[in-house]
Amino acid sequence: MADPRKPRRSIAAFLTGQADEEIPEAAKPPPVAPSATNVPLIPADEPRRPATRVVRPAQAAPRTPPPIAVGPDGEEVPIVALPDYAAPPGVVVSAGFDANGTEYVFEDDPGATPLVDPRYDAEDRNWVRYRTSWGGFLRIIGLVVVVLFLVVTARSRVYSWIDDQIDSGGDLGEEVAFTIPTGAAVNDVATDLAEAGIINNATVFRYWLRCDVPNGGEITITGFLGCDTEVQFQAGDYTLFENMTYQQVVDTFAEGPYVPEIFTIRIPEGLTFTQLFDRLLEENDLFDEEELRAAFANPDLFSKYLRPANAPFFPHEGLDFPAFYDVPEQDITDEAKFVGRLTNEMDIRIDRLVDEFGLPPEAEELGLDIYDIVTIASLIEEEAKVPEDRPKISRVIWNRLLAGERLGVDASVCFGAQVSCQDLTRSQLDDTSNPWNTRANPGLPLTPIASPGEASLEAAINPEAGDWFFYVLTDEDGSHSFAVTSAEHAANVAICVEKDLGCG
Repeated sequence: MADPRKPRRSIAAFLTGQADEEIPEAAKPPPVAPSATNVPLIPADEPRRPATRVVRPAQAAPRTPPPIAVGPDGEEVPIVALPDYAAPPGVVVSAGFDANGTEYVFEDDPGATPLVDPRYDAEDRNWVRYRTSWGGFLRIIGLVVVVLFLVVTARSRVYSWIDDQIDSGGDLGEEVAFTIPTGAAVNDVATDLAEAGIINNATVFRYWLRCDVPNGGEITITGFLGCDTEVQFQAGDYTLFENMTYQQVVDTFAEGPYVPEIFTIRIPEGLTFTQLFDRLLEENDLFDEEELRAAFANPDLFSKYLRPANAPFFPHEGLDFPAFYDVPEQDITDEAKFVGRLTNEMDIRIDRLVDEFGLPPEAEELGLDIYDIVTIASLIEEEAKVPEDRPKISRVIWNRLLAGERLGVDASVCFGAQVSCQDLTRSQLDDTSNPWNTRANPGLPLTPIASPGEASLEAAINPEAGDWFFYVLTDEDGSHSFAVTSAEHAANVAICVEKDLGCG
């Protein structure tokens, strides 16, 4: 049960040092005269103790019934230990004597020297210190100072950490090739930057960007959530470095994406493999000859249409697609990558044409595969001089194959003899040991004789309808005349001789 004499305390009372209620009158001891003893209760040279409400004996009293105090009128009064705020001010009250003769004194006179029993024990925890009227105010001041100190310290550490994220200091690290995809959000870019080690913290970078445009701004605690500026970066390739500051990153982005220098390598139609090899070294002097030769010998880089029997000897003859190839700066010294592009492009073009036209029915009848069609396309590439002649020359070749006649293509004879067609001799034209001699041997030559372009590939797959068995050059612009019979062909040859086009 709560003591009715004890006043209730609130938080405000604790801070201000005041009581919520005064102590009840019944709890106050009656005023009595000062002690009549001759023993001074405090040494003269002792400093004033702020307040002492109860003077206890130095040694505990025997366990006897509680002492009885006698008031001035001789009446017995209970010994009451009053709290600081309830002691009557300016009086000294004697509460009486115990069985050992120790007098108990209550006193409170702020302006007087307090009466303290000389036997006061400083280690006694039951003594209650006097709380001055400034106690609560000082507590409030102290609390405010502590809170301010904590806030300033926390703020300083937060700002210091943010500064370390924005600029961690130190030298730049390794170069990083960084790409911003088309349509990428700033959040995605920030995450990619952090994962690549270019910046320290993606979240801080995002808020830093949102606080100012275009180069980011200072992040403050009050404005941290208030920054809402939208920032966008141009998609493309950039060259960045590890451990960059935020400002260095956005400065690089502001310059726009890196546009690598593009080199163009030109490979015309109709080149033999030897000519193509030399052409690549001429077009790109950064290619290493030995590395290029090793790339062409790598089975992983062969066309999927290469005939296995020819793989050890002619793996690339006619199977590298002629075209203009744009090569980015970073790949200009990668021989294997470029050789892979050559064969892969040939496979892509063949697949596209087969999907569009299908294989000619003559191929199934003769048992020919796509490698044979590439061989036919290489013959067309070497014989045709004008586009409109290609599907007609293809028809002549298919008709002769169906009839079992020799093709009689001088270009294949020259290829096998390894001489120019202007230097062919009669013995070379009659040499049956040359597997590319289509004048002396029936059927197709052993391999393609050149790299055919897409037009020649299409002509081989989709020949023009006709009954022609012969063609001969009859015009200075490179046009041929086509004939069904030998007599028609003889007349066309006469025109070629008359115009001195190489038929004599």
